This record gives sequence, structure tokens and C-alpha cells, in this order.
Amino acid sequence: MLVVRSSRSVDGDLCKTCIHKHFWGTTGLTLVPGRWGTISLIVTPFFLLNNVGRYLFCLGMPGVPPGAAPPTLTADAIERIKPHLPALIDRLNAGEDFASVTKTVAYVAGVTPGQVVLFIQAMAHARAGES
Repeated sequence: MLVVRSSRSVDGDLCKTCIHKHFWGTTGLTLVPGRWGTISLIVTPFFLLNNVGRYLFCLGMPGVPPGAAPPTLTADAIERIKPHLPALIDRLNAGEDFASVTKTVAYVAGVTPGQVVLFIQAMAHARAGES
């Protein structure tokens, strides 16, 4: 890494626990092996300040509720999402933002955005299996 520089980012709507995990992991990498290249020696302090600023901003977020679990795709959720499938596909094919489409479909279907994402993934895997 003395000659080549790499970068990594984390995108998404993260819970407070995931923010902590990603912040400490990426900041640790930036602090120890990430600052030894010529360019990195100059830009690393700016990346660290940016990361710390964003992390401090997120500290005020509410924590993950006790008993919270990752979303699961239930038969009930599938039945609620199915009527919205044509609109879902049309909006995604039109290039609309994935997160806003899943949030909107989740709202009208009465499910969570995570369940909509799991539904889309299941549809993609099923379609890939047909090919």
C-alpha cells in the first residue's frame, strides 16, 4: 500500500449498532495501515475528520430496540407485496432510487422496507434460476 491507494465506503440506512461496527473497523484500517502511502499521508487526516464528524452526528440516534431482529420474508409479506409488483418493477426499470421505491412500496403494502428488499432479491434469484 505504499504505492497504491484504496478506498472503501459504506452506504445504506444503517442502525446505530452497524454504524459503530463500520466506523471502528474502517477508522482502524485508516489509522494503522491506511496512512503510509505518499498521497494517503496527505488525505488521511481529512478522511478521519470526515468519519469522526459523521460518527459524532450519528451518536444522537436512538439505539436498536430490544428484541429487534433482521427482516424476514414471510408468506403474509409476499402476498401483501405481490399486488404492487408491476409498479415496483416499472419504477425500478425507470431508474428511480431503490431506497425510495422500497420505502414507498413497503408503506402501501403494509410491510417493512427490508421485506420489500428481500422480496426483490427472492424474485431475482428465482429468475436467475429459470435462465
